[in-house]
Amino acid sequence: MSPMPIRATRAEIDLAALRHNAAALRRAAGGTPMAAVIKADAYGHGAVEVARGLVGLCDRLAVSLIEEGVELRDAGIALPILVMGPSLAGGHRELVERDLTAVVSDAGDLDALAAIGRARGRPVPIHIKVDTGMGRLGIAPAELGGLVARALAGGGVELAGLCTHFASADLPDIAGARSITHAQLAVFDRALVAARDAGAQGLCRHAANSAALIRFPAARFDLVRPGLAMYGNGLAPEGELLRPVMRLVSQIAQVRAVAAGQAVSYGGLWRAARDSRVAVLPIGYADGYPRRLTGSAEVLVKGRRCPVVGAISMDMTLVDVTSLGHDAGVGDAVVLLGAQGEERVTAAELAERAGVTEYEVTCAVSKRVPRAYR
Repeated sequence: MSPMPIRATRAEIDLAALRHNAAALRRAAGGTPMAAVIKADAYGHGAVEVARGLVGLCDRLAVSLIEEGVELRDAGIALPILVMGPSLAGGHRELVERDLTAVVSDAGDLDALAAIGRARGRPVPIHIKVDTGMGRLGIAPAELGGLVARALAGGGVELAGLCTHFASADLPDIAGARSITHAQLAVFDRALVAARDAGAQGLCRHAANSAALIRFPAARFDLVRPGLAMYGNGLAPEGELLRPVMRLVSQIAQVRAVAAGQAVSYGGLWRAARDSRVAVLPIGYADGYPRRLTGSAEVLVKGRRCPVVGAISMDMTLVDVTSLGHDAGVGDAVVLLGAQGEERVTAAELAERAGVTEYEVTCAVSKRVPRAYR
């Protein structure tokens, strides 16, 4: 049995908000089947609990690592699981034995899986990823037809799907961002023709991440793969309101009197301009609250914004609560991400102030921060 957490720092995960968002995305996709992306521990929200929370709202799950798929299987998750990451080396047999489906972007992985399929006398279902312009993973379009023909001739694998990934679907239409996505769609359409000409039939076609699901209806094909939007961040479908799923909270551990002119925390980056009251929070960059927020972030105390002051340290963050007078004290709740009263700190706000992406805000919340599900 895990010990009960002592400090009050925690990430609250709203499973009702998760289900609300998943339902909104299903509506936006017009009923297209959905593979919920829960890689990286469901973007920091907890893969097993998120998978359980999505029962009945998604048709598949998508992860990056074989280990992530194994964790879900060990927890009793029976949904089909796509493993979409770059490295399957050393895990081909485990992948097959755990009934995970590989997204193949390397001919060597195809050969390894085909050998397992031939040895067991039953083909291994795979999806092939084609590089349509992301330049990261995928079979080159010019090589796709030959690879498909080789796979069909050699046996051992069942070609179940063909997919790709967009580079710029979430960007505003500056410098031709929309045209980049349309160009990738055109390459993918040609890849589908090449695969069919080589003998592939009945392929599940998929390409759309959250942004493409929302902004590019032509990208929905047979399956959509929402990630960021499912957790209430990024773009929202027209007419839908997404709800943030994570709320990062702590509480005041101490309140210190700081005289005018006195510096606080490492490097003396902040000096009190007046006699001040500074609250000490038991959360720092080891918990995933970025050090890069030093000097720019605000937290919520008593439903009001209070500035973070001084350098954020590994285990602690300091907040100027002078504006609250003596209303703020030890044990008061503090919200670093999420809502309190009428105020809200969003992942987009933290991302902008830290110079990171929204993905990084929740993914960064470390394992030493307990998750509380409701």
